[in-house]
Amino acid sequence: MKAKYPIGLVTNAGKYLVGMVCFILISSFQPSWNLLTQISIQAKDIETDRVGNIYVVSNTNQLYKYDASGKLLSTLNYAYQGNITHIDASNPMELYLFYREMNAIVFLDNNLAYRGKLNLSDAGITQASAIARSYNNTIWVFDQGDLQLKNLNKEGNLIQASGNVLQFAQSKNLNPSLIIDNGSRVFVNDSTEGILVFDVFANYIKTIPIKLKEEFKILNDELFYRNGNNLISYRFSTLQRDTLQLPDINFAAFSVEKERLFVLNPLGISIYSYKPQK
Repeated sequence: MKAKYPIGLVTNAGKYLVGMVCFILISSFQPSWNLLTQISIQAKDIETDRVGNIYVVSNTNQLYKYDASGKLLSTLNYAYQGNITHIDASNPMELYLFYREMNAIVFLDNNLAYRGKLNLSDAGITQASAIARSYNNTIWVFDQGDLQLKNLNKEGNLIQASGNVLQFAQSKNLNPSLIIDNGSRVFVNDSTEGILVFDVFANYIKTIPIKLKEEFKILNDELFYRNGNNLISYRFSTLQRDTLQLPDINFAAFSVEKERLFVLNPLGISIYSYKPQK
């Protein structure tokens, strides 16, 4: 849930840059959106994978999978008591479902069939606040108990650990809500501290001073996050920020993939295509 964005779409925003060039460049433009279809469902969260499939968490914690056109493909056939806190769909062939209240991760295949479960308490982690799949199919976990970023295998064995992150954090009340592994860096979001950046061996690198209460996405060299009805792109290499105006609708979550915008609103999920202005 949660924002994703196609790289080409943001790169095109450079044509519309105006004004002064400063340390952080800012641009904004109004795209043209075309409503393709609407999925009627009462849901609390959405996520997409890199091929454009949509994963929808209903208000009753049922999970549904749709394709990019809105066709229902699969329904979760594994009954598990608890709230789905986060879906990691970075590998379309295997999903990780995080149940924070249960301190557990459930693994599903691409048809939403059950493949296994890891009780994090069995791995010595009594209070996980966020999890993610790593690029080598292990698991990143932020352990709230000892304030460490940890890398585990699926059996729960510890591979790497960061050490207590308070040694390089300003806030003393860390409660990270999201982890993203892009293959070269691991990003840990805390709304009071910012985005803590680690290497793939759990070594701290720096903190990006952007404090977000909502989830974000990282694609290659760009960080994407929501600001009101705008999507902001922040480029790590240049520190440039681009602003894209989204459809003026009341939405609770969104995702972008394959030049499609997926918006969760009171009516369900609206799927838009993007058409740049001429």
